[in-house]
Amino acid sequence: MEIITDISQPLALPRPVVTIGTFDGVHRGHQAILHKMKEIAAGCNGSPVVVTFHPHPRLVLGQHVYLLSTREEKRVAFAESGVAHLIEIPFTREFAKLSAEEFIQLIAQKIRPEVLVIGYDHGFGRDRSGSIEHLFRFGNALGFKVVQVEELIVDRYHVSSSVIRWLLQEGDAGEAARLLGREYSITGQVIRGNQIGKLIGYPTANLYVDDQNKLIPSMGVYASRVICRGKLYSGMTNIGMRPTINAHKLTIETNIFGFDDDIYYETITVKLVKRIRNEKKFGNLDILKNQLRNDQQTALEILDGSV
Repeated sequence: MEIITDISQPLALPRPVVTIGTFDGVHRGHQAILHKMKEIAAGCNGSPVVVTFHPHPRLVLGQHVYLLSTREEKRVAFAESGVAHLIEIPFTREFAKLSAEEFIQLIAQKIRPEVLVIGYDHGFGRDRSGSIEHLFRFGNALGFKVVQVEELIVDRYHVSSSVIRWLLQEGDAGEAARLLGREYSITGQVIRGNQIGKLIGYPTANLYVDDQNKLIPSMGVYASRVICRGKLYSGMTNIGMRPTINAHKLTIETNIFGFDDDIYYETITVKLVKRIRNEKKFGNLDILKNQLRNDQQTALEILDGSV
């Protein structure tokens, strides 16, 4: 996948079939748009092109939001989805002032789309004032076709980044995964902790997440899968304040089952499958150890698909 971060000059892309959006999470709703874009591109011998923005517009405009995807995670998701060209437009306050018409003219002049594939609720331009109706009108005037992709509903949920954020903040990693189309993952560097887990027979990899805007789900213990050194392991992850040892800082700690290698300062990815329980304060470390034994059994049952 080619990554383009400069559109100051017109791009020479072969028959671009384009979609535009922030795509936080690259969830199943986004994937439906990407599928339609690739289908159209295959039918006209064109190139599937994604236009997105960095940083996230809401962060630039002072409307803080915790993100489902880091920049790198989005890039990986697009590449795995078969996107040929990813255009990351630097989002600034100046760029945000473009009217809907100015924005679409920029896309038409610099990217020259043959087809623009867009979600049912897409808004664009200053204050998101541009609508689907505007796109159809601009498309007729500027020489590109517009294809709209309808809303995706999974069970009772409208699939959107905001709904998935809410589910994760409620600790419902399982339902969030259904809407994402994959388990929610957190990638970071393993750092040294206080070694309490190792002392009681459950050593943990303590994760440092560099991106302060990455959403960390609700506190609790989760059945998890871990990618370490290119291999997939089963595990259980605690997100919380470790009240049993009177700690006062949020940590993400993962016990990787059957694994005790030294991986300090290596990068791992933790995939949250399902929350087992809330975080609790235990009277002593022996009680905590007994609970972790039970948590491990529950996690294994979840990961084996029996729960």
